[in-house]
Amino acid sequence: MKHKRSLALLALVAVPSLIYTTPISTASAADHSTHAKTSYIYNNTYYYNANVANVVQLISNINDTSFAFQAYLEAALKAYNALTETEKLYVTNYATLSNHQQTRINYRKLAAQIEEKLASVDSTSVNYYQNVIETRDWYNTLNAAQKTFVSADTQKILTSTITPNTSVDKVVNKIQLLNSSRLNFHKDVEDARAEYNALRKFSNVSLPTGIEQLLLDAEQVVKMDKAAAKEVENAITALSPKTSTTHDVQAAKNAFEALTPVQQQLVPNVWKLVDYVKGKYKLPNKSNTITTPEFSDSAAVPGKNTLMSKSRNTYKAKINVDDSEQNNERFVLTTKANMAVVIPPLNTLVNEDLGVMDIQLSRNLNRITFQAVLNKKPAKFEANIEIILENIPYNSSIVQINEFGDQEPVSYTVNGNQYIIETQTSGTFQIVRN
Repeated sequence: MKHKRSLALLALVAVPSLIYTTPISTASAADHSTHAKTSYIYNNTYYYNANVANVVQLISNINDTSFAFQAYLEAALKAYNALTETEKLYVTNYATLSNHQQTRINYRKLAAQIEEKLASVDSTSVNYYQNVIETRDWYNTLNAAQKTFVSADTQKILTSTITPNTSVDKVVNKIQLLNSSRLNFHKDVEDARAEYNALRKFSNVSLPTGIEQLLLDAEQVVKMDKAAAKEVENAITALSPKTSTTHDVQAAKNAFEALTPVQQQLVPNVWKLVDYVKGKYKLPNKSNTITTPEFSDSAAVPGKNTLMSKSRNTYKAKINVDDSEQNNERFVLTTKANMAVVIPPLNTLVNEDLGVMDIQLSRNLNRITFQAVLNKKPAKFEANIEIILENIPYNSSIVQINEFGDQEPVSYTVNGNQYIIETQTSGTFQIVRN
């Protein structure tokens, strides 16, 4: 008997793998739970018990693009959490499980964003139909797993058939009731356009004759309102306690008061103007400011031709604006590029400042840009500035490009292949070949 015990002890020392308690498949659940759930390494090779192997396999089965992503992830998490701390150490693909949990968080955030977009427009709004279509297009880019995180109610809306909340009669009525004097005129125009676009995009409809033109005219008024308000906004922005005078403040005030009520509500910095009008800032007296600026020695001479200097595609010249100048003579500025500028006499200059006026003329293909700036402000004349362009193709026309990039008519004359643009301030013009 003693000899048999020695042999058994020797076997345990010689075969360390016997330390592992092999699960008995025929054992009952109660008996199985009493066995040690161990895992170990032998000769640098991982050996798992059934529980660890099961978790490793469950993690491998997870597919983050599959409809069953959530179910497989939950099953793997439940099995992993049931392991002992020792067994968890041998789950070699735990990083994959962790990554899937982060993926689930990201999918939930994405689903929340989709639901927020759908809820951002009320179901009675004219833009509701368009919002549903846009949200649906987004939803359709999701994979099967991502879609499962979107709520059932949202999925029902995005997968159902809906129709626009409008009709031809409703659109026509909205356009006919547009009134440019109403304070909410811009919002009315925006709503009418949105409703018309929704109707036209998803159904073949045509409005009665002249109705669409009413909408286009109203949109043009909106552009003009915004441009007028922007000009006053810029004038207010330019006000400074160090350089502005009471005259500048009064000019900005007069410009604001000249706006219509609809335009006035588009000026965001009106309260800055109010502060200046109420005397919040102490302004310098004009009589105390420097009235004799430093003039240019190379300025153009009135009544004579002056060749403009060239810098890349831009031609430049300077004009001294001083009481001592000959204010009744024109300035003729020429280039070597079939372009010239005729500046009217300085007695027609609207700006009251003295200083050096910077003139720039450039041409890029069919686009011509002209700038006349005096003391960092656009110079404006009561008489016409003439921009002369030569060798222009026959049957061409010229338009002005406004600040919104739209084309507008501009006054010009044609003399053979010579086109003469007439303007009273800076601008951008384009040659259009008919």
